[in-house]
Amino acid sequence: MALLQLSLTALPDEMGEARPAAGAIVDALREAIIRGTLVPGERVRQDALATRFGVSQMIVREAFKQLVIEGFLKAEPRRGVAVAPLSADEAWEMTELRSLIEPKALEWAMPRLGRAELDRAARIAAELDKARTVDRIIALNARFHETLYGAARQARTLAMIATIRLNFERYLRFAWEETEHLRQSQQEHKDLVALCVAGNGEAATTLLRQHILATGTLLVERLRQITPQTATLDVLGKPR
Repeated sequence: MALLQLSLTALPDEMGEARPAAGAIVDALREAIIRGTLVPGERVRQDALATRFGVSQMIVREAFKQLVIEGFLKAEPRRGVAVAPLSADEAWEMTELRSLIEPKALEWAMPRLGRAELDRAARIAAELDKARTVDRIIALNARFHETLYGAARQARTLAMIATIRLNFERYLRFAWEETEHLRQSQQEHKDLVALCVAGNGEAATTLLRQHILATGTLLVERLRQITPQTATLDVLGKPR
């Protein structure tokens, strides 16, 4: 069973007493799903995981509940849980949500964006030019957007964005395999910083929305090619 082969060597008592055991399991499973160690559709056994971490099955159940809420696991009656499949429907739903929430966060952030944040965003964009691994690209991409939105100081909105982006990372790994899209995305990052420096909020939020939708469109198209039976939305988000 792949679950027992995960490199999850740190047990909860080794992670520090302040961290709840269920939280440690959530983090480990989420990371394994994002990185593809646990693949879509793979069943995750409660008893095996409890043994692997040396905790009770009740603690594992709590971890499962959290990951179901986040969309990483799918609960199936009388069958336990499995890694949630990748689907065009979900990819587009998250894209639409991002295209609504993230431009609003940037709009709120614009009046508070200072030179320090803008310089940091520009440096991250420059680092992205040099990044070669998928992990590095995705990490820098997240940091770039977080740097711009952080000035909004809207904790609830920023938490929503972080949750959606975390789940969306599974899908981003498809997008960054497309060299042409990566170059386009990078240019848009730089253009976005320039618009923020110029204080052109309307153009910046418009570009950001287009930037998000372009990635979503690519993902939906690729998912249709890989798993056409799950793709029930067209690239504009309209049911077929």
